[in-house]
Amino acid sequence: MGYALTYGLIALLFNSYLIAHLYGNLSLHFGQVFVIFCLITRGLKPAALAALIGSIGLYIETHNPAFFINSLIEILVLYLLSRRGWVLLIADIVYWLLIGIPITYGFVTVFYGISSSDFIQVIMLKQLLNGVIVVSAASLLLPFIPRRWSNLEVKVKLPKLSYRIFELSMISIVLPSLVITLILSNNAAKIAEEQVSELLGVQAEHYAEITNNHLTFHQRMVDNLANTFSWQIYDSNHKLELLLDSHSQYPDVFSMLITDHTGFVTHGAPEDFEKTLRELPREEKMVDDRLYYQVPLSRNTHYISDVFQARGYGNDPIVAITAPYYESDAFAGIVQATLNLANFKKFESGSEALDVLVVVTDAKKQLVYASDALGLERLTEFKVEEVEQVYTETLPLLALNDSFYLYKKSITDSGWRIFTLSTPDTLIDAYRSDFYRLIVSLLIIASIVLLVTRRFSKQITRPLENIVKHFAANDPIPQKSRSVYSSAEIESVRDQLQQAQFFMLEYQRTLQQQVEEKTKELREANEKLAVVSVQDELTQIYNRRGFNQNAKNAFAVSIRHATPVTLAILDIDHFKNVNDQWGHSAGDQCIIMVAEEMKKRFKRDSDFVARYGGEEFVVFIAGGDVDVHKRMLEELRTNIANHEVYYEDTIISITVSIGAYSIVEDLNISYDKLVSNADKLLYQSKENGRNQLTMEKQ
Repeated sequence: MGYALTYGLIALLFNSYLIAHLYGNLSLHFGQVFVIFCLITRGLKPAALAALIGSIGLYIETHNPAFFINSLIEILVLYLLSRRGWVLLIADIVYWLLIGIPITYGFVTVFYGISSSDFIQVIMLKQLLNGVIVVSAASLLLPFIPRRWSNLEVKVKLPKLSYRIFELSMISIVLPSLVITLILSNNAAKIAEEQVSELLGVQAEHYAEITNNHLTFHQRMVDNLANTFSWQIYDSNHKLELLLDSHSQYPDVFSMLITDHTGFVTHGAPEDFEKTLRELPREEKMVDDRLYYQVPLSRNTHYISDVFQARGYGNDPIVAITAPYYESDAFAGIVQATLNLANFKKFESGSEALDVLVVVTDAKKQLVYASDALGLERLTEFKVEEVEQVYTETLPLLALNDSFYLYKKSITDSGWRIFTLSTPDTLIDAYRSDFYRLIVSLLIIASIVLLVTRRFSKQITRPLENIVKHFAANDPIPQKSRSVYSSAEIESVRDQLQQAQFFMLEYQRTLQQQVEEKTKELREANEKLAVVSVQDELTQIYNRRGFNQNAKNAFAVSIRHATPVTLAILDIDHFKNVNDQWGHSAGDQCIIMVAEEMKKRFKRDSDFVARYGGEEFVVFIAGGDVDVHKRMLEELRTNIANHEVYYEDTIISITVSIGAYSIVEDLNISYDKLVSNADKLLYQSKENGRNQLTMEKQ
């Protein structure tokens, strides 16, 4: 009883405080080593008591009663099989394959509710490998236990010598192989987790930027139209003409309207909406009680509403964008556009390295968009139900429709929330594959070692059997050099151990190579993602994000050194007509041509060119004379106008309008103001007939 309590308490301490944590909530526990010692040295009943005591630590750590059941049944099976001459390692593997893993599977699915089949497989394999490590460690340490600790009355059937040699050979291979493999796999899994976390974060920021740009793009259209009405008083027909023209140029705009200062709707777009307005009574055309009218009236600023469902022209989710306009410095009404969000899917793009799902909500947590695979209904409230993390150590986990997803979140300037999600199987798959490869490799090695050891044991026992045979028959024992036999056996053992070591080292080298290859693939994927995030895919010049990163830094340097700078915004004239007449492929060729002309003209390290979005481009020029800047921009405009784009059997000619703003002496201006001024000048070029450069300097 004293030995049982001692082994049990040591097992309890190991299971409570000396747990080797692996990936996620996986861990290895070694208290069972002392339970196995107790079984071998003291028998079944003391080992069962030690198993119960040791399992208390695991239950406190995990609250899983499966450890009590597995520990007791494992001891019973090992006891029964060892009495029949089985070596402990084989007996323990048989137990886990036939009994332990099914029991663990039942408790994992019932008590933890894990939905990932890959992760469940990893848990099962971990349990098997934990059992193999425990028995291997116990077998290796057993020779160092004093004989007085053993109960000599415990009777077991002695195994054959070949089984003993097989067990020792396998333990010598298995234990270090398992430890090394688990360390490498764990490190590889953590690297993969960091990569997934980074990719999800980058994707969340990417979609947040797209959403911001999408809303800002249409907000700027509404602001520009409102500014047009504020700069010049137009008659009713001219207002309607400008409204219809603006609506036709923005396919994602659901409808547009103009009110007077009382909130009475005076004009609408598209034309069928305008016709409907004419037939409505006056009271139904009053929007003075609407928030999108009241906010611009009271705050003198534009307004972006929360998402709501369209009525009258469909059931898609929309958002209202409004801006006030003025006549003689007095509030004259608002310009409003309702943005159709039904086509948000076009912004979704996957990742070569990760299958990413997307959820977009507005500031009130209403669901704006969700990837089709999630099966979520739009305009419903999206509640983030975080659950206890069992897969990773860093990424949060949420539950959706009885499934679990790793996620990252980003918030836009308008308070919209962007969630990027990925299934836990993304991380578990590689970890599970490493386990399977390890088990297959060990099975192959075990088969080879078994054949070799059986032959080797016969070479050792046959001479002894012959001696006994001669002795029993009273025949003279053959006289042979004892040293010869001794040397042959030692060399044979040495050869077999060298062969076993060769298998182990070869397997380790294979594992190391696999880890290096996976690390290289992850690094290359990360480098590609970094390039894609700042480069426009079509033109191979900077995108908006890449331009802003570089131009802002260059602008700060120029301001610090009082260096003249010019920022120009280009827009292809009537680009929609090119797409409508010849198709988007032709439009892409025109965009590529403009980008090539810009790269030819602006080659200095201090010059930056970028595709700002759609058919809009931007140039940042630092240093030199702003008159030279103007000449370069004018030459660029002329070269584009004279350049012919050959598409199939068609020759396409395009022009660009340019707005440029330069800073020469007064450097007290922000980067955003510089961009805003250039954008206003671009609008003047458009208003004054297009295909021209409008440039001012501070």
